[in-house]
Amino acid sequence: MTTWRRHGLGGRRLLASGTAADVRRPVLVLGALVAGLLAMRAAAPFVAPPATVQVATPTAVATPATVPVLLAEATGTSLYLGGDDGLLRVDVDRRSVRRVPQPRGAAGADNGLVGRGGVVVAVRGGMAYATSGRPGRPAVRLGPASYALASARPGRVWLVEETGNPHRWFRAREVALGRTGSLVEGALGGAARGTLPLGQRPVAGAPGGLLVHVTGAVGGLAIWNPRTARLERRLAARTPLTVVAVRGQVVAWVEQSALHLGDLATGRDRAVPPPPGADGFAAPGVFSPDGRTLAAVTSVGLSTRPALALVDTARASAVRVAGSDGALSDRCSPCLAWSPAGDWVFFSRIGPGFAIGAYRLGQPQAVTVPVDVPSSFPPSFATTRPE
Repeated sequence: MTTWRRHGLGGRRLLASGTAADVRRPVLVLGALVAGLLAMRAAAPFVAPPATVQVATPTAVATPATVPVLLAEATGTSLYLGGDDGLLRVDVDRRSVRRVPQPRGAAGADNGLVGRGGVVVAVRGGMAYATSGRPGRPAVRLGPASYALASARPGRVWLVEETGNPHRWFRAREVALGRTGSLVEGALGGAARGTLPLGQRPVAGAPGGLLVHVTGAVGGLAIWNPRTARLERRLAARTPLTVVAVRGQVVAWVEQSALHLGDLATGRDRAVPPPPGADGFAAPGVFSPDGRTLAAVTSVGLSTRPALALVDTARASAVRVAGSDGALSDRCSPCLAWSPAGDWVFFSRIGPGFAIGAYRLGQPQAVTVPVDVPSSFPPSFATTRPE
């Protein structure tokens, strides 16, 4: 009789054997195994491949890596980037990044940038600041503001403050800026100001005042005249409506994913078909300095990534820019900007990591600016000329 004892974690160990058959059985199995190995050795010359034949070893198939095309040209542009981590100035041609000094208390989330004639206005923590970007010169406080809008008049900016009073929710005032970013008191033409109710949100500066988004039964876009405090010329638009771009009498906006170009003089608008390979638009972006081209961002599709698109405003047609996949359209205002000369477009992009994309008109594809930007979120864009 064979005796077993439990060992370890439920294992068993053989202690003694009660019969001779139990001892002979392992010997017979070992003998059969040895005989089988000898037979295989004898048959090896008949089944093995000849010595001159080599068996190919499988090799890994190399997958081509996606390497971004880096900027190799001069652009004549400096970029201002406004993120939650502060205000940065990027000299694109020198590939340098430096922080712009800000006054004490200039903290909080990025609420957008506005560039006007070499001066950039940033809004942070309920306060507007202006900077000329000169080394060692801090930004200048302009006054309370929830956000800022470029005025239709040169060298001026609208500061819009949200008061919390439903009947006077938006307090707007137009300010003139000097070359150093300081306020110009008593500027020619005077400053405009006024208040608007909760349902009339200012979205852009326009000829004659402010372009406002009107909600309610009779909604759309309309011009608010600060002298009469009344709404004048209107454009039909539905809600929801994304950020609006204006250049002269031409207005661009996005409803759902449809891009519209409207004419303030006639009140008519045209829908712009998305470029091939895109399902629609995410944001209208920014007009070029001459107003002939609109830089926009397409929306995310079922099988496509967002990308930079250029819209011919005269023809209301759009083309997708090759190599611009990953363009961003949220968490920044604006998310792209034109160079002062109007020959380059700079945009925020991702994949992998955050980067700055650049595209020169007439080139086959977009490129990436080879700088590291210390930003937690996509920053807002503004451009000036290098110092």
